[in-house]
Amino acid sequence: MKRTTIVLAVAAALAIPVSAGAAGQSLKFCTDPTFPPMESATTSGSMVGFDIDMAKAIGTQWGGGSKPVKTAFPGLLPALGAKKCDAVISGIFITPDRTKQFPAVAYMHSHRVLLVKAGNPKGIKTPNDLKGKNVAVQAGTKYEEYLKGLKSKLGFSLQSYPGDTDAVAQLLLGRAEAVLTQDTSAAYQIGKHPGKLAIAYLFPQQDAFGIYYRKGDAIGPQLKTAVAKLRSVGTLSKLAAKYKLPAQDVK
Repeated sequence: MKRTTIVLAVAAALAIPVSAGAAGQSLKFCTDPTFPPMESATTSGSMVGFDIDMAKAIGTQWGGGSKPVKTAFPGLLPALGAKKCDAVISGIFITPDRTKQFPAVAYMHSHRVLLVKAGNPKGIKTPNDLKGKNVAVQAGTKYEEYLKGLKSKLGFSLQSYPGDTDAVAQLLLGRAEAVLTQDTSAAYQIGKHPGKLAIAYLFPQQDAFGIYYRKGDAIGPQLKTAVAKLRSVGTLSKLAAKYKLPAQDVK
């Protein structure tokens, strides 16, 4: 009888489902592929970028790969709450209002910037110089939230677009005179459009990109361990070099 009980206990233990982050488990993450070089979509529809590669590296650590779930930026955290994905990896800031609902694991630091046309024809040197200008930004972001507050004080035209690249396109077309974005995106856009864009102002405050997950999920500690390992073995630094991002941002 005792031996039978032990066998049944072992069988029951073996029948327990593998938890997220355990061997053979894939990482299903929500992402909005409109923020290169962090994430973007190719003409064939596949997703590429720093975040996509990082998620693949985490999935490889776990032995199960990764699966991106395309989600519009304003719907990323709601989708996480609705369990449409296990995590959000999408160049999204760690902020107090967000972490009240969902914890996050930091993996990169960066700075916000005001992007303008090369030569800075409108002489924008500080955020106060946006007064009376046409400004473009990605909708649903902390950039947009900040600009809405600044607009009420200074007075300028603010237009919001689905993606960061869409906002930068308005700058290139002459429909906007400045775009608020991140130094990661600015570096990508300047490289993609040589001689056409420049950074007019670098905000001194540092932001952190984070991987969001649901409170109480086992995946949280596993993500922290995975990111720490990717940092210690140099994977994050290699990805930063691949996408021409500052090495210090991932240290």
